[in-house]
Amino acid sequence: MPENRGLKGLRGEHPDWFLWWRDGMVYALPLVPTPSTTIGEQKRVRCGDSLRFLIAFIGFSLPKKFPKYDAFRRRPFSFIGRKDELVGVAAKQLRKAPTLLKAFAIRPAFTLEAKIVEPTPDNTIIGLFLRTKTKWAISADLNALAAAGVDLTGLCVVRRKYVPGERRLVGQISNVSGKTVHLAAAYDDRAMISTDEVLLEGSRASFARCLKTLLGRDYDLFENARQREEAKLLTGAAVNELLAQFHQFLQKDPVFTITDELRIRVNEQLAIGNTPEYESIFCAPPVQYYFNPARTKASQYPWAGLQNYGPFSKDTFPKRTPTILIVLPEHLQGATEAFLRCLRDGITTKGRSPYQGGFAKLFGLLNPSFITVKVLTAHTDPSSAYRRTIEEYLAASTTTPDAAIVVLADQHAALPDKANPYLVAKATLMLNGIPSQEIKASRLSKQPYELQYILQNFTIALYAKMNGTPWTVNQDTTISDELVIGIGTSELSTSRFDKRTRYIGLTTVFRGDGNYLLGHVSRDCTFEEYPVVLQETTERILEELKQRNGWNPGDNVRLIFHSFKPLKNVEVAEIAKRAALAVGDEQTIEFAFLTVTIDHSFLLLDPAQSGINRNGNRKAVFVPERGTIAQLGRYTRLVCTNGPLLVKNEKTPLPSPLLVHIHKGSTFTDLTYLSEQVLKFTGLSWRSTLPAQKPVSIYYSELIADLLSRLREVSGWSPAILNSKLRASRWFL
Repeated sequence: MPENRGLKGLRGEHPDWFLWWRDGMVYALPLVPTPSTTIGEQKRVRCGDSLRFLIAFIGFSLPKKFPKYDAFRRRPFSFIGRKDELVGVAAKQLRKAPTLLKAFAIRPAFTLEAKIVEPTPDNTIIGLFLRTKTKWAISADLNALAAAGVDLTGLCVVRRKYVPGERRLVGQISNVSGKTVHLAAAYDDRAMISTDEVLLEGSRASFARCLKTLLGRDYDLFENARQREEAKLLTGAAVNELLAQFHQFLQKDPVFTITDELRIRVNEQLAIGNTPEYESIFCAPPVQYYFNPARTKASQYPWAGLQNYGPFSKDTFPKRTPTILIVLPEHLQGATEAFLRCLRDGITTKGRSPYQGGFAKLFGLLNPSFITVKVLTAHTDPSSAYRRTIEEYLAASTTTPDAAIVVLADQHAALPDKANPYLVAKATLMLNGIPSQEIKASRLSKQPYELQYILQNFTIALYAKMNGTPWTVNQDTTISDELVIGIGTSELSTSRFDKRTRYIGLTTVFRGDGNYLLGHVSRDCTFEEYPVVLQETTERILEELKQRNGWNPGDNVRLIFHSFKPLKNVEVAEIAKRAALAVGDEQTIEFAFLTVTIDHSFLLLDPAQSGINRNGNRKAVFVPERGTIAQLGRYTRLVCTNGPLLVKNEKTPLPSPLLVHIHKGSTFTDLTYLSEQVLKFTGLSWRSTLPAQKPVSIYYSELIADLLSRLREVSGWSPAILNSKLRASRWFL
């Protein structure tokens, strides 16, 4: 069977067999002593050669271990817990809970999945891995919600009853009239459906919309209580307790019978440790940030380094005297001027202020100028007023600002994308080659203690948007050139119900030290066209970098590709490798392709981590240190990017590590070096003084994709400017 599309039908024909497809071959194992049908020819296979078959059979058998629970997903096996219901518990904190609140439920959802791991070479283990999430459901009648004042427009509905293989999501609500739901969009183009057939989708957006209306001023009280209850399921201590409970439960029936001769037993909890012969887990050295090209000015803390040394590009930054345009609503002039004084001059507090000296001193600038234009938003559409004000200023000005700060009223920031002043202003400025940074009115007027931290992140992003480099990390200097290339994809669809999705490729390029070089947005294309477009784009970018960086014949060049979630059935690694070899035919090319994901089956717990005391509560219990790197297999590592110090509070869930997998066709295969580089790249977001959860090679593509999807709603927007005037700008921060 060349493809597995016919496997479902084959399973229906042979119900007494377990069937599994791999590389064009169907493997069959009888489930009963005397099957009613026959299939294929009998062969004996070695267990060591058939581990993937064994984990598939374990996954198939898991529901039998939990007969009292119905699976909402069979591969991997996922079911909803019955003991805990968070809404009901949180509702006890309310003075008077509305009756409709009983129609909202949040329950723990558990996923068990068998996986192959190899923590030490040639020591292959089948592990059973547990993940815990929460499943949100709304059973309230739509008319009852509407009668209670809930605006249902734009929310989605799902089928009350559905059969396996049927899509549960139906469509997006336009309005509800009596027993009829009128749909603004749907998968099957239907215009309406009966309220008896559907329920509101249990999304976080639906919960927030409904409960803010139903609970009114008690909503925040409820949310705090809900988060406390959720923490009892998702923190490190909670996950550790759940693992013990599941292990105890499985010990009642610990055996999976494969054949009369082969049985698999659930053993003790998997622990990754070191031996004198091999180190399977270690903590990478703290990331050092550098503030000059000679790497003589360094700090473990980005902001401390900026205060002591100035930014990395201090001596080469071409816009030493930048002009910054301030676009603000007329009624916020006083608050904006006070904010600009703090930004320009700094904030003085007892001791050393976290924002001392001001923008120019911190970033090595000389007399930056701030030009203010006021937007008259009274009695007019605010987005049109912002667009008109900016266009009139630019038409009358003889010089182009280097950047813009856009001030927004809080109520305007929440408007739909096509009428959102922030997006309209951003699009208008970007079409003129001007990156912008927005700030809401509520943040302008924060007290000095909080404002100084806001200004740290604000000014870092503003400087980076003007093509400045705040800081970098160290890199391998033994080769001629090292580049890290992030490859991302964005779906161009106006809703979740589009039948035909188009795609654009997003490419971000960095030096090995994290210095951002350029970003590129490909032309939009179909799924079938995407591989060709990706190869063309990658070759064109590499050719440009070859000329810009002066690759000479015989140079050793290392190209490291990071991809977050490649499109299914698209061999991105092979495409990238072909492009690299085609462009670097005169050089010695070292090539590595990494897939870096955060949505996977694995969590790491550190039993030695007792947590950090914070206001009488202990946060980060069982959380591994930032920089912990564990081997899962010869091609795979787990990298912890969030450590105990970065965990916000005692309610924060156990952080998920990054799963780093290297493509087998890579020619540079030092996975320790590559994993540590991924860790370093989490500290280069230039959107904050704190590290990001993902490396910027991935994170930047996500920021670009999110903004592009929103900017598409703005009239007159074109992404062409991103490949010209704003190519080197971090406009998306």
